[in-house]
Amino acid sequence: MIHRNNCVFPATFSFTLAAWLLLCTAALAAEPLVLHVAPNGDDTWSGRLAAPNPGRTDGPLASLAGARDAIRRLRAGHAAGPGPVTIRVRGGVYRLAAPFGLEPQDSGTAEAPVVFEAAGNKRPVLSGGRAIAGFRQNGPLWEVEIPQVKAGQWYFRQLFVNGQRRQLARSPNSGYHRIAALVPGPARPNTKAVAQDQFIFAPGDIKPWGRLGDAYIVLMHSWETSIHPIKSIAEGENTVHFTAPLKEWWSIGHWEASQRYYVENVRELLDQPGEWYLNRETGVLSYWPIPGEKLGETEVVAPVLTELVRFAGNADEGRFVRHITLRGLAFHHADWVLGPKGNSSTQAAVEVPAAVMADGTLNCAIERSEVAHIGGYGIWFRRGCKDGQIQQNRLFDLGAGGIRVGEAEMARTDVAETSRTLVDNNHIFDGGHVYAGAVGVWVAKSSHNRISHNDIHNLRYTGISVGWNWGLDANRTHHNLIEFNHVHNLGQGVLSDAGLIYCLGVSPGSIIRNNVFHDMWPYSQPALGWGIYLDAQCGQYLVEDNLVYNTLSGGLMFNNGGHAHTIRNNIFALSANHALWPYSEKRPSTFRRNIVYLTQGALLIPYGEKSLNESLAAKESPGDWDENLFWHTDGPEQLRFYGRSFAEWEAIGLDRNSRIADPQFMDPAAHDFRLKPSSPALQLGFQPFAISGIGLYGDPAWVAESRHADCPPRPLPLPPAPPKPMAIDDDFEKTAAGMPPAHATVSGEKEGASIRVSEDRAAAGRRSLKITDSESLQPSWEPHFYYQPRFTSGTIQQSFDVWLSPSARFFTEWRDDAATYPQNVGSTVRFDGNGNVTAGGNVLTQVPAEVWVHVQIEATLGQNAPRTFKLTITTTGAAAKTFADLSIPGAGFRELHWLGFSSTAAADTTFYLDNMSITGRF
Repeated sequence: MIHRNNCVFPATFSFTLAAWLLLCTAALAAEPLVLHVAPNGDDTWSGRLAAPNPGRTDGPLASLAGARDAIRRLRAGHAAGPGPVTIRVRGGVYRLAAPFGLEPQDSGTAEAPVVFEAAGNKRPVLSGGRAIAGFRQNGPLWEVEIPQVKAGQWYFRQLFVNGQRRQLARSPNSGYHRIAALVPGPARPNTKAVAQDQFIFAPGDIKPWGRLGDAYIVLMHSWETSIHPIKSIAEGENTVHFTAPLKEWWSIGHWEASQRYYVENVRELLDQPGEWYLNRETGVLSYWPIPGEKLGETEVVAPVLTELVRFAGNADEGRFVRHITLRGLAFHHADWVLGPKGNSSTQAAVEVPAAVMADGTLNCAIERSEVAHIGGYGIWFRRGCKDGQIQQNRLFDLGAGGIRVGEAEMARTDVAETSRTLVDNNHIFDGGHVYAGAVGVWVAKSSHNRISHNDIHNLRYTGISVGWNWGLDANRTHHNLIEFNHVHNLGQGVLSDAGLIYCLGVSPGSIIRNNVFHDMWPYSQPALGWGIYLDAQCGQYLVEDNLVYNTLSGGLMFNNGGHAHTIRNNIFALSANHALWPYSEKRPSTFRRNIVYLTQGALLIPYGEKSLNESLAAKESPGDWDENLFWHTDGPEQLRFYGRSFAEWEAIGLDRNSRIADPQFMDPAAHDFRLKPSSPALQLGFQPFAISGIGLYGDPAWVAESRHADCPPRPLPLPPAPPKPMAIDDDFEKTAAGMPPAHATVSGEKEGASIRVSEDRAAAGRRSLKITDSESLQPSWEPHFYYQPRFTSGTIQQSFDVWLSPSARFFTEWRDDAATYPQNVGSTVRFDGNGNVTAGGNVLTQVPAEVWVHVQIEATLGQNAPRTFKLTITTTGAAAKTFADLSIPGAGFRELHWLGFSSTAAADTTFYLDNMSITGRF
């Protein structure tokens, strides 16, 4: 044999010199290329050596960018062939001056991938931050002047001390302030009743602090937050003004007038250990150390970059980054940006970018890595990314959420859609520090993805969000598989209307199976948080073999049209208020072989009865419910199927082969939901499923992270007490002109219509409630407003004064909430500008227009109360007219839970109400 370098030939082989060179070149080109990166390296070296040589003339490279550039040079000079390329990065901290970028020219192939990986057991840290030193003691504070900040070259909004996030100076130090009062919006058509760029604060909560322009307010909405730089303060009026109004989606005071908020980034609020403040003008960073931190022995890091890694392909142009893997690396310290108009996302912090961004990638992966101490999301495979892998990564201390796949806007072409992404075996926790509405895993307008074996916890909103599609139209979110995930301990009393998994849109071929979802504890206004939340027109999901327990609102929610879900072989247990929220189905769903187990609360949310009755009245199928097992530990009589008994439920064709019986769990109080051999669920065909393989898998140290010492079990809160009756006595004098009525819910303020307190006229005093209708407004019963008196018994009296324009038309109506419309309707009285007063289709009397008329309505509530009401009309200067024994039309009306006024004029017109009163005698 003849050996020449790595080429081996038989001794008898005859070849030309050219042939020999060609074969040797091919053999050399196929060899793997290995480059090394180390903290003591130099980007002018070759990178072929793992450590510097004795003369320090060659050795490892100093950065990932240096290694990338070395590969580019080798390829350009044909010194690197098509073989695999591995860049081994030694442990240590690598400070990034710019995001590490990977472009199509850096790609590998399936046979020869490019891998940037940790060398050895110590994880390399790619930091977008800068260590800050030189602090001096100033009373309780450490302070240092940073020249780059003073010169306007650097500003940061986060600080990390000894690897932990520190709190920017804020007020209050914990919890929230409350808006004291709302400010009327501009008196223009199609504007909101409440100003969206200001509010009134309680005295002392906000002050004319120095450098007020750096301060901002964080408003807490139902399922989101918005961040507002302060423009000015009118101290005498206790009014704070933002630099820009909220986006259209949100309204100040929408869910509660005394909305929560807090203030950050004010030097005067630096008042306790762990807080800090950066003066943009002087460049001075002030930090109040926590006990045990020592000057000169503490690492302080502030972020310089907002993005750490970018896969910079372009799918629309056909330029892809291919076959590159990041493995075993840590990406730390990325900031967040607040623009001059602030931030106001619709949901899930959707505008917020990630520390690791990817566009136009094929077969790229991020594995066994870590993303932490950042201001936004962790990893985002955004546009035109195919066959990506995000696997066995740890993401924590997140300003927003964990992993994003796809885009909020649907791609117009297949090539631009992100799809076939594997999000597997990741540990995502401790998020929402800046954007509380962010989620653990977000998939939007993207198909054929697999979300599996992830452990997601300690976030302030939702765990997994899939869809982002309103309506019933076909979309790109389909054939997604969500399985073997452990999602738990979310909400944390911060935000509401959340799900351990939340889905939106029609999604054929999508499956939610073999997951464990537990402990969803949202904020109280509105108090909504579910296990599996299939929102709005969500449809065509297969939901099977899931365990859901310890939720506030229920284990399952699907509402508002759509559907055609198949929900089978799940366990829904231990919900606080309701077990299931099924209603408003346009396409009936299948609900079979499920176990529903309650220790408190109700089985079904009552609002679903309306859609059920509508389906029955139209002789449509209400759904396929059968072979289910229901149980309430306080007894079978506690189970009501909307307003029906189980026998009545069976009589309409639902659950005819289901049972009410104890499922015989091993130990439900300890959350052991294994079935005993004698369980009646087994007789109904329930198939037990194991949960031992759910969540993280792999080496023992990795799996040990799922022990969750920081997630202790939480007992169910007590069910909410029945709401107390609410009397109304409002002459509108205490409500500012231009504001909506107090204690009422207003709807339909568009097309020039409005319902606002006015000083145009009043029956007494200075103000009344002005209802303005519009000829173009639809539906015909808008605008309207209503109160929720919640009277269940006694004699109830409603009274008010009304002033009618000639073309005005409205009705006032009482309703129950235990039945559906119109069965739930109590007294109804109609008025029109011609003077007609009508009840039960009969004109009772006439009243003059453009004068004040006093109206009084009285009825008795209760199961055995008379089915009549009394009406009294009094016109100024005339005797009162009383009409007794007027018929209550709704057979299901027994209690007063809704009392409303609806304008039904098909014209541009107004009427006024004053001296509103709703009282009861018991």
